[in-house]
Amino acid sequence: MEPEEIYQHAIVLLARKDYSNGEMRRALHHLSDDTMAVEFAIARLRDNNYLDDQRIADNMVSRFLRKQYGPVRIKLELRQKGIEQDVADAALNDCNADWFQMASDCRCKKFGNDRPADPKEKLRQMRFLQSRGFTIDMINEAMAKQEG
Repeated sequence: MEPEEIYQHAIVLLARKDYSNGEMRRALHHLSDDTMAVEFAIARLRDNNYLDDQRIADNMVSRFLRKQYGPVRIKLELRQKGIEQDVADAALNDCNADWFQMASDCRCKKFGNDRPADPKEKLRQMRFLQSRGFTIDMINEAMAKQEG
């Protein structure tokens, strides 16, 4: 497949949804084994600002913050999307989230304001917060807070 055809196919893909550099590279490699043509198309897309990992990372961080996910989970999702580590770190640093407060709010939203009396319930709540991507320090502080 010619480099121009690969580029045009990439434009069609971008018309449907935003792609990160890594995602686009994977999609185009399914189309052609010509690595040089794929890299040429990706470089051209970046030069035209059609591919922008920073924009995608910022949008994803914003979306996951609204869903009350923690930094560990957000980094994992960004990595799966093909976002480079330094871009992901920059997006997380720019969001200025209060992760400790978010962990506490997330726990209260799901389980109520009272601290769990039962150790099994405490572990269940801690596992929930861990699955949401909060660190152990954030979880411990959220478990120690008693609202209301």
